[in-house]
Amino acid sequence: MTPLAGVRPHYTQPVHLYIAMLYSGKCWWYIQGSDNTPMNSKRPYKHILKNLLHEQATQIIPLLLPGYRVEQVLDVELPELKSTEIESPPSKLEQGLVGLVLPEATVLKAYKTEWIEHSGNFERAYRVQNAETDKPAYLLIEFQTEREDADLPRRLLRNYATVNRYAAEDLEQEDDEHEDTIMNPGYYVYPAVLCPFPQAVPAPIRDTFQGEVMLAFNFMILGLWEKDAREFLNTHESATYFLLPAMKNADATLLGLAIEELAQRFQGDDAALGRHLTGLYLLLQQSELMPDKEKLLAQEHLKRFTHLIKNDPYDDLTS
Repeated sequence: MTPLAGVRPHYTQPVHLYIAMLYSGKCWWYIQGSDNTPMNSKRPYKHILKNLLHEQATQIIPLLLPGYRVEQVLDVELPELKSTEIESPPSKLEQGLVGLVLPEATVLKAYKTEWIEHSGNFERAYRVQNAETDKPAYLLIEFQTEREDADLPRRLLRNYATVNRYAAEDLEQEDDEHEDTIMNPGYYVYPAVLCPFPQAVPAPIRDTFQGEVMLAFNFMILGLWEKDAREFLNTHESATYFLLPAMKNADATLLGLAIEELAQRFQGDDAALGRHLTGLYLLLQQSELMPDKEKLLAQEHLKRFTHLIKNDPYDDLTS
């Protein structure tokens, strides 16, 4: 596996988006074009659970998704949009453009929106092998770190669109390198949410306007509560142990064994041990499966490591 950091999708024209605010409360976006240029920077995630997942994805993904194997790690830069209100009143052209689709709408304001190519924000994605298909496949995982996160599906959609564009160009480049061979038969991009909360599963996007579906976006739910903590412990793959409290059949005894194994695995490396135990502690506190009594007993196993565990999940400065 060869990591590839700082890859980007390519856009050909500058983008200008005109947003018309209507009396109906809806918005209409008129898209003229798009642009992006090379990017080289990389950023870590801010939340420790996301970092633990993505830093160890080559070990974790095959266990969460049997039949999948990571071939390549990709850091794809996400373009951002900058909107500026147009000071002058909406022109007849702008009113006419909106009127083509919404004849009864009245344009109140118009905004000029441009792509920011060098956003400095990256999303981790994976090129994977999937036992169910011979076609190239890309996997994009969003870790649900809070029960209430209404923006998560739309973040995933934004990231999916960017990774999908990158995948198309990645494979087009491969076709150019192997132009004498059979043409690329296509590819898949799998968007997924790693969800530890059985009572707060994110819903797919389904936007409607005047009774018609304007946008639908579905994604895989990787429900940790469906995974068996005993099976994961038996693999002795310590990269997954921070996820155990969200799985079925997790109890204080099992977590105690996992904690001891982590202590041995990271003997002499308090920083690494502290990060794994912090992730385990966070999911222990949020577990919807473990009874409170089991949680208290599990915390007894963590007491001697209290000085290594951070209370702030965003206090993760590793790169």
